[in-house]
Amino acid sequence: MNFRQYLADTLLIILIICLTHSQIMAFDISQELLYECSYILNQDKFSNSLTFNIDYFHEVTNDIFLEGDLVIRASNAQYGNSFVIGPNEIYLSAYNIIDNLDLKAGKIISRWGAADLFSPLDNFNPAPPGITFIKNQDKLGLLGINASYYISDLTLLQAVLVPQLGVTPYPDQYLKDTYLATYGPIYQAQGYTIHNVDLSYNVPENLIWGLRLNHSFSSFDAGIIYYKGYYRDPFLADLKLIAEPNNGTSIKINLGYPAKQVVGLEFQGEFPGIEGATLRGDLAYIIPEQWSFQGKNTLDSPYLKAIISADYTTDSNLYLNGGFIYGMTFERGDDCSPYLYLNANKELEKSDLEPFYVGILSLDDMSMGNIVGIDYQISESVSTSLSYLFLMVNSKSSGSNLGILENSEGFYFSIKWLF
Repeated sequence: MNFRQYLADTLLIILIICLTHSQIMAFDISQELLYECSYILNQDKFSNSLTFNIDYFHEVTNDIFLEGDLVIRASNAQYGNSFVIGPNEIYLSAYNIIDNLDLKAGKIISRWGAADLFSPLDNFNPAPPGITFIKNQDKLGLLGINASYYISDLTLLQAVLVPQLGVTPYPDQYLKDTYLATYGPIYQAQGYTIHNVDLSYNVPENLIWGLRLNHSFSSFDAGIIYYKGYYRDPFLADLKLIAEPNNGTSIKINLGYPAKQVVGLEFQGEFPGIEGATLRGDLAYIIPEQWSFQGKNTLDSPYLKAIISADYTTDSNLYLNGGFIYGMTFERGDDCSPYLYLNANKELEKSDLEPFYVGILSLDDMSMGNIVGIDYQISESVSTSLSYLFLMVNSKSSGSNLGILENSEGFYFSIKWLF
């Protein structure tokens, strides 16, 4: 997107802010303006975006409410839409219309799992492409129904129904460039000149549903989960070479979304022996649909994923959050491997600065992703953050399980205004 278009989109967002900040709206609203920019080292590329979020709440009638959030974003990203406007969530919520039953219906986000990050039990809503280590990843709303029934004061049964799969919104051009970079050299070595990649998708249309039973014990909460749905990322299903009239060749790729079932356990509560510490964990047993590509099984047998973490704040206001991960979000089946991670930040005395560090270590190849940065609270409603992401690779290893971070190495800056 050129600068003029980005400037026009930015001015439109500012106009919308002025309109919503006036008293013409009947909703109870809170607003957030977020500017983000990054410089990716290996691409020598500067990207920026401006996002305006409006959370809204309106009582329709007794015990029935209209809730949601509107997202308006302008970006100069290489892939995807340069301007986005629309509700990420918009739903009707009803509380206790039927005794002990809460309902949400509309475009909703349903988060399951106790872990702060990378929960293998959180399967309903897709996330934007990419991976984040600093916060729980943003999710995209889907049409659905979420019902919570309180069996007792301590026991909750929750059911979620989604009519159709929501897939990770990878831009077509991004996938085409990725597959061209992967398969182009292979076929070029065989004498083919690849000019183009054509994509087609087989998106399932079956219902997706899940059940969750939670119970609160004296010192911890625990729950069991069942999910029946699909993987949200596309899998290669078929690849063909197509001859073109100009003596070139194109690759035609068909992508699909395998079915899966997940049986899981979540828990969180007091860490034994350490007052003030919290222990969290998610365990998932995943049963995939058998899936193959070019004669090789991509998915075959059931497999496990898990994350167990603990967090604690010391007397000197040093926050520590660390844990063990088996199977990152981008790993499946036999590719799952173990990791350790640490998230630490420190509130400085007599200062609004808060330095932080995030690290994740692959126990398989000893590669390590690192983020060092600092947050600054400019005022009660304005905050900013600056960070640097870099990857450390074991020189004796031929590759890295964290190689996905190579295209994210660089500097990141953001400033947020709440009003």
